[in-house]
Amino acid sequence: MDETTPEKPSTSRAAQGFLSASYLSDRLEEAELLLGYAAGAGIEVDDEIRDGIIGARIATDGNSVTKQTADDLLTALTALSVIVRPVTVKSLRDSADPKAPLAAIRSYGTAAIVIGLIILISSILAFASSSISEKIKADVETANALAAKLRSELGPWPEEDQPTSAATAEAGKGANLSQDQVWYGTDKTPPGLSDKDVISDLSLFAATVREIDGYSRQLKYWSLDFEDPPYVKALKNSAGADEKNERHRPLFELKPGLDIRLAEELTDRVKEYQRVRNFGNLTQEKVMLFWGAFATFILPVLYALLGADAYLLRMFDDQIKNRTWVDGGRHIA
Repeated sequence: MDETTPEKPSTSRAAQGFLSASYLSDRLEEAELLLGYAAGAGIEVDDEIRDGIIGARIATDGNSVTKQTADDLLTALTALSVIVRPVTVKSLRDSADPKAPLAAIRSYGTAAIVIGLIILISSILAFASSSISEKIKADVETANALAAKLRSELGPWPEEDQPTSAATAEAGKGANLSQDQVWYGTDKTPPGLSDKDVISDLSLFAATVREIDGYSRQLKYWSLDFEDPPYVKALKNSAGADEKNERHRPLFELKPGLDIRLAEELTDRVKEYQRVRNFGNLTQEKVMLFWGAFATFILPVLYALLGADAYLLRMFDDQIKNRTWVDGGRHIA
């Protein structure tokens, strides 16, 4: 027992001395790093703090570290950490590598660009869809007014006992009927009407229907609807390409030559107009619902993300300038 007892304190002291030297060496490096930053930033440091750090370096290099030297070093490190706050040893070390903070800025910058592009594209699409919807609405009002005007001028569709369009045209060839008689069923233009004005209004009505159809087909893509309108589906189901083309023409154009009673032609065009108008109104409702939901639920979140991203970018930029940036402090959430 007496022979082994002295060896234990000796081993313990050696381990403590090794650990103390390593610990004090690390603290000395941290204190010197903070002291160097304070000197470069023009921060005033008490002589006692500076002397404690310098004395510890001299003692360490001369292998003459004492307990008082260690106490002075730790006291100086504690006081210096308070003086240079929010700068820390870790922030100075992380800021020494410019690649780390730049990588963080690039990642948030990329996210901001992506979110910004989504907002920009969606805003453009919403504006475009709104403009097309307004055009459809204006064209529908124009077509309604023209249909009402022409109906009052031309009267209703002829009764069943009157000649059909084909019969009227054939009669016109055999009996040399006047053009007014072919159009109106009488020998002359009805009072208060002009052939030119009536044909012009009828042509404008057909052109407006074609315009509504074109705008409606464009608008349906804004609601991610890629199917054909119902009247086009019915056309495609018909047999033969020539028959499809021939059937498609009367949907939006007047009959060539107009060798038909205009009241009958107007009735045919109104029937097609009603289908086009219903499709346009339905498409407008779908687009309004789609973009209304996007603007109400998605767009505010994107704006919030963009604002948070911009805030983090500004914060990181300030931290890099002030040397307070710490790697691993990214706000992923």
